[in-house]
Amino acid sequence: MLNAIIVDDELPARDELKYLLSRLPGVTVVGEADNGPAAVGLAAQHCPDVVFLDIQMRGMNGMETALALRTAAPNALIVFASAYDEYAIKAFEIGAVDYLLKPFESERVAATVERLQKYRPEDWQAAATRVDQAITTVAKTTVHKLAVEKNGKIVLVNYSDILYAHTQTGAVTVVTETGEYTYSGTLSELQERLRGTTVMRVHKSYLVHMEKVKEVIPWFKGTYWLKLSTPGNNGTIEVPVGKGQIKEIKGILGLK
Repeated sequence: MLNAIIVDDELPARDELKYLLSRLPGVTVVGEADNGPAAVGLAAQHCPDVVFLDIQMRGMNGMETALALRTAAPNALIVFASAYDEYAIKAFEIGAVDYLLKPFESERVAATVERLQKYRPEDWQAAATRVDQAITTVAKTTVHKLAVEKNGKIVLVNYSDILYAHTQTGAVTVVTETGEYTYSGTLSELQERLRGTTVMRVHKSYLVHMEKVKEVIPWFKGTYWLKLSTPGNNGTIEVPVGKGQIKEIKGILGLK
């Protein structure tokens, strides 16, 4: 019997994986967490055989969580999950136990569980060692910079310098403390790249660095606008919060 913990900051993803695992013999979900610190606490308490861990999470991201999990539960193997990050998938494919792509497929989840159930003790230890090596390698090469373009030049901006990003007629503009730049991908792709940071989707057309918000403006029918300073302190901009994001944003900002 495999005891498992599911770690993902999105409830629908946790529910989906929990359901798929419940249909398989020989595996029991003993806990689930929506953030890294909670996951580490559960692992120390339950000593699971396997942790299904989302790579991209807000706050303590998947890399940091994986490192902490290996200390809290050294015998636990880690199966990584990702919706987009091909770089991380390829890295873990080389050395980790396994990875799952979102949305999860029942056959793929079943194949992962079956392989784990067939491990002998020496296979288990060898797999744990590969996980440690893969995590260490990727953690060392993580760069918190975004490649953007301005005046025909590619510029690398720090994630921490981003104020907000918005899309209009298909083009994505990234506004930082030093100016505006063009991002070559879509706003959804940028959102995925910045997962695990405090740059969040607040509207279908906007991402906002929540730590840069100066003021929250209540609006009609329970909606809100977020006020941020523009580059050079020459003014401010007000960004709408979409209806689908109101609950999450209110929770992050501590609004009642």
